[in-house]
Amino acid sequence: MAIKKVEVDRRDCQNYRNYLKRGGYISASYLSVSGLDAIRLKKLAIQGRLDAVRCAIGKSVRWYYCEKQAELAHLRGEA
Repeated sequence: MAIKKVEVDRRDCQNYRNYLKRGGYISASYLSVSGLDAIRLKKLAIQGRLDAVRCAIGKSVRWYYCEKQAELAHLRGEA
């Protein structure tokens, strides 16, 4: 899957964020606070080695990554 691009408006933002959380995706900001490198995660997603969602909300763009794959990449030393 690599990168899925989604555009939502502000009214649907919270609902879609909850949908992603239930689906096993976690925000890039949370992962970077946890010690993972968001830039490396983005590179892995571009290469197709990590599933990601690019969520555009107006002019703001937020990235969500598959939590299990991000943790495995971190354990392998890739992120």
